[in-house]
Amino acid sequence: AIESSQPKQDCFLTATNAIRERCQDDYMLEDERVFAAISMTMCELATAKHHSPPLECASFMSNSLLRLDERLSVHQSQRDCVEALSRSTQFWSSYSGYLREIPQLCFAFGRWKQNDLARDVYRNATVEKIALLQHLSKRETEMGLQVSLMKGHISVSNIVCDRQSLNLAAGATQRDFRPCNAKRGLAYIFRCG
Repeated sequence: AIESSQPKQDCFLTATNAIRERCQDDYMLEDERVFAAISMTMCELATAKHHSPPLECASFMSNSLLRLDERLSVHQSQRDCVEALSRSTQFWSSYSGYLREIPQLCFAFGRWKQNDLARDVYRNATVEKIALLQHLSKRETEMGLQVSLMKGHISVSNIVCDRQSLNLAAGATQRDFRPCNAKRGLAYIFRCG
């Protein structure tokens, strides 16, 4: 009763995940491809109620959840299983079909990985562009504020310079005249200089 309440691990999903894991490398070794094909064949045979797998392949049925590297150590049992599968036309057809499909599966997994990588690169570039645009917008706003402040300062400076010019023209003495200087800002230099 307890076993039936727990979700059953899907055999094909487990085998496919093992293949995907091994396809992270550029290629799978022959032993890895053979193992994957045996695993997929055993999954197929498990769905057929009227066919039982060869006894030589029983270890591949019971250990279906083991990692691929752990099972590669049983190289002799792989050969025995493949030999047993070759005695049945139907079993051999399934095994050889899966063996041919493994490189195609790896290619498909590789394409998915490349697509995921391209999406990640695009997402990262987009995030960087957004951050750059936000930074430039903030900088533009700050520069606009500085320009406004400088314009206000220039207007006040112009008034002071104009007043000094009037004082000089009205006959103010040299000691009453305070010349514009560079310490007060650029506006003094250009306007009063």
